Amino acid sequence: MKYITTVDGTQYTIDINDDQHITINGKTYAIDFTSLSQTGLASLILDGQSFDVDIAEHEENYAVMLKGVLHDVQVEDERTRRLAGMKRSMAEAVGEVLIKAPMPGVIVDVPVEVGQSVAKNQVVAILESMKMQNEFKSPKDGVVKSVRVKPGDKIDQNTVMVSVM
Repeated sequence: MKYITTVDGTQYTIDINDDQHITINGKTYAIDFTSLSQTGLASLILDGQSFDVDIAEHEENYAVMLKGVLHDVQVEDERTRRLAGMKRSMAEAVGEVLIKAPMPGVIVDVPVEVGQSVAKNQVVAILESMKMQNEFKSPKDGVVKSVRVKPGDKIDQNTVMVSVM
């Protein structure tokens, strides 16, 4: 699984290859990470160097104490980052808006129909991908111009699901 991690404002791409190896910005490291208790204390061995780590989870980030220095850490998996990017790009929607699937999956529900008025943030499609259901909402008040999918459809990334005018 690939993660986009921001530590004190610097961004890193981290791939978890297996239980003993990770890749950070393209460089692979041997790793051993063991949580020592429910308190957030952990032991980290990274390329043969041992570190004691104290991790406190907050609402949208982590406070990580490493070598006596407190770091602010945000972690997003690649899928969540793509979904957030799609939501941001639709924030200022004007005219016809095509609501596309950011990843392949199966349509679970399309609770709207052509000609129906929709409010901003109203769910217009539900897509299951990687065993998770993702709700797609209208980025604006408008009218459903087209519905191009139906429950049970297997769709690819970038498939237009619904358009709102």
